[in-house]
Amino acid sequence: MKNKSITADEISIHDLLNNKNEIYSIPVYQRAYEWGKDQLEDLWEDISSLADDEDIHFLGSIVVVSDIHKKSFNRFEIVDGQQRITSILLFLIAIRDLYLENGNENNAKYINDNYIYSSNFDSKKSKLQLGRNDNSIFEMLVERIPIPSELRNRKVYIAYSYFKTKLESQIVNLRQITDKLLFSVSLVLIGTNSYYDAFRLFETLNNRGLELSAVDLIKNDILSKISNNNFLLNRGIELWDNLIKNLSSQNIDKVKFFRHYLFSTESGIVSKPKLYSKYQDLIEKNDDLVGFLEDMFLKSEIYRKIYNSIIGSKHVNYQIAIINRIEISTSYTLLLKLFSEHNMTDDTICSILKAIEIFSLRRSICNTTTRDLDRIFNHLAIHSFSQENPVKYIVEYLKTRTPSDEEFFSSFKDRDFLRDDQTKYILESIENFITNNTNEKTMNNRQDVHIEHIMPVEIHSGNAKKSFGDWEYYLGEDATKHKSFVNRIGNLTLLGSGLNISASNNPFQAKTKIYSYSNIQITKKLCNYEKWGLKEISKRGEELAKAALLIWNYAGIEKN
Repeated sequence: MKNKSITADEISIHDLLNNKNEIYSIPVYQRAYEWGKDQLEDLWEDISSLADDEDIHFLGSIVVVSDIHKKSFNRFEIVDGQQRITSILLFLIAIRDLYLENGNENNAKYINDNYIYSSNFDSKKSKLQLGRNDNSIFEMLVERIPIPSELRNRKVYIAYSYFKTKLESQIVNLRQITDKLLFSVSLVLIGTNSYYDAFRLFETLNNRGLELSAVDLIKNDILSKISNNNFLLNRGIELWDNLIKNLSSQNIDKVKFFRHYLFSTESGIVSKPKLYSKYQDLIEKNDDLVGFLEDMFLKSEIYRKIYNSIIGSKHVNYQIAIINRIEISTSYTLLLKLFSEHNMTDDTICSILKAIEIFSLRRSICNTTTRDLDRIFNHLAIHSFSQENPVKYIVEYLKTRTPSDEEFFSSFKDRDFLRDDQTKYILESIENFITNNTNEKTMNNRQDVHIEHIMPVEIHSGNAKKSFGDWEYYLGEDATKHKSFVNRIGNLTLLGSGLNISASNNPFQAKTKIYSYSNIQITKKLCNYEKWGLKEISKRGEELAKAALLIWNYAGIEKN
């Protein structure tokens, strides 16, 4: 396969390494060497079990980007395949050391000169240069410097020791294993001059996933442009590491952060596949990349605090917790911008957060498309805070894109609700509304309160009848429509986990006895019903929908 910028050739390990003018390096963005016992065993078994009759083991592919020529060496950055190539070199170093230890200096020198080192008139260098966390111990192995005991738990040394131990048990076959490794192991070497092409190959060839490769290449682009200045490079690496630590410590999706950061600062949105390309443009135009990293790091701090609902005052954190609870992560674009502004009062912030909640929850209940959410929050992030009244601007913009009262009422009472945290929050909000609870209190310890189906989810099986009573008989003709009504809001309530329902001949009356002990008013009120069927579910659904209209309504914000 060949085109203008990409070449691909199947070659042996001998062909890959037997060029004294070439050096392979691991870019600064790559992860440390991390192969464990399982991968090492697989590689050993694959190579040692090769037959002598020209059997070939295919190692996979590696992707390299051509670097500039330095001191007559051709340099290639390995952007995919780092783990495999590092393992092969450690295998070869172990082979060389065993040749030396067994008095075969000629073979050891041959391995050294052709596969472990590259050399020219001026210098001699390791064929492979690892990342900054692994290179020092790798160089010690290359140079045969004794490894201090405190470094012997590093995975580079563990892999070397594994291969050496295995080879020692096969010392009489050392030459055959050497030949198998060099001439019977092949891989596809894919070369490109472009990091963008390398990124596309990351996805297409290896199915590694977009997030890691895009973020890695963004890092590489930034750090490579400041690599000529050690002070800037070290500062850049420190900022990047702290940025990633902010995200990784909370298992925050990295690509989401980079998209939300982009959308909070730049007008227009980009898809995930084009994320790296967009950052390339920004990096190319930026004269202060350390400043760019500093801003991203500060935004990652804000992002982490939003994610954990610890960004501001008690009232602000309460409202942020709601947004996190009902999973409105697309709004983080606007939230990043909001919490980067330094002239916002708590009341202003809470009004904006409430508007986001109303907009998002109404659209969720009405199953409104989510395709335009990134564009909506990008527009608000870019334009709202230059307005005289940001709250008014945001509310008016969101209102025109929010389902009407009629749509919301109809969907709320008739749709199916999942047994999830959003549904629990909706029921808690209605409970707080009808009890006039304005103290920002949800149920004490949410884990102890669960969603209760008044008419059970399963009514037809023998086990269901044994556990909940004979609802099929109790419902009569309504039992045929059970599935259409069982997950409607009118059939759902909240119940403490300690209150257990027992079966009886009148299953609803048995439930109301338990409901009477509940401190939750929307549950206690069920005791006022004499019976429970589809008519009652519909009636209660309408009552709850009317409450929802009053709770998730922009009118309260507009008055402020």
